[in-house]
Amino acid sequence: MSDQQENAISFPTTIDLHDKATQQKFDHWMDKSKRIQIRYVSALTGLLYIVYSLLDSLVAPSEALALMTTIHLYILPPILFLISLLTFKKDLYKLSIFLLIIAPIVATVGNLTIVANLENPAVYMTEIYLIIFWIFTVSGLRLWQATISAFSTFIVVFVVSYFLFSLAKENFIMHCFWMLASLSFGFLGAYLLEKSYKTVFINHEHLKQLAITDKLTGLYNRAKLDKVLQDELDRSERFDNKFGLVIMDLDRFKNINDTYGHQVGDDVLVEIASLITEHLRSTDKAIRWGGEEFMLIYLEVNREEVLKLTEDLRLKIENHVFKTVGQQTASFGVTLYKDGDTIDTVIQRADRALYKAKSGGRNRIEFI
Repeated sequence: MSDQQENAISFPTTIDLHDKATQQKFDHWMDKSKRIQIRYVSALTGLLYIVYSLLDSLVAPSEALALMTTIHLYILPPILFLISLLTFKKDLYKLSIFLLIIAPIVATVGNLTIVANLENPAVYMTEIYLIIFWIFTVSGLRLWQATISAFSTFIVVFVVSYFLFSLAKENFIMHCFWMLASLSFGFLGAYLLEKSYKTVFINHEHLKQLAITDKLTGLYNRAKLDKVLQDELDRSERFDNKFGLVIMDLDRFKNINDTYGHQVGDDVLVEIASLITEHLRSTDKAIRWGGEEFMLIYLEVNREEVLKLTEDLRLKIENHVFKTVGQQTASFGVTLYKDGDTIDTVIQRADRALYKAKSGGRNRIEFI
């Protein structure tokens, strides 16, 4: 069965993200946009930490200034700038994600190290709430990645705050509340954002499919033909493989429309498309060329193989009993790729073969 059959005849109204192939496509689509987001957000956050270190020199207690400068200037900005640079290399993207998951935890440990040396730690612990919110909303991490980073941060802060800091009971309770608020709002925002990404992706995929799909039959339409043929021409030239091009035309289709009406004619075309897609191998392609004409592209075939495949389809159509109109036949023009072929030359050759089949009595195959 061809992968095209998934779209033929009954084109789905929804795209199932539980399907492994579709999920991988969505992940690739997400990674491409997230990589750009991570690049700029990480760079901006690194710059803001540099600004933070300058503010430290103005407002920080003298006993903690050296430590704050080390963390806010010499540790966090280099990590964030490194993450930003790694996004320029596609093969290093996973490393950038790993560092991005770790970076907020490092920032949190740095913050806790700083406040441990202050008499009033609550003043500087507000940075932790921003870190948790940053992880979920702007970091560029996917929901599951952000959840790992944020919950790890939350656990580190809770344990350190409870066991190492001498916070008053009311301060500890409110501190935990604001962490939970940051965590819950951040998670909800990230969840809704990822859900909206999925909606955009699904709509994007539908529009792509609609642009290349014949509305009636679900086969590829003429808009897709040039790309499919050019891809096969390039592949044949590169790997010295031949492909077969078949133009198929239903015999006396005008009589069906004139006798039974266009709705019955459309029903016949849908049945024909179903027979074609059942016949296709996994690598083959079918296009509705226009009206009652269809194109079939058989990959990696010689003359005998393409004629055998075409004959199988001819017999399949001839032996099929169509609803309302009974048995019908089709004529076929067949050709093989030749060195130096273009889209126009290979189509013209198959079209000449089809004309020969029609003028030779119909319900037959001609090869040129």
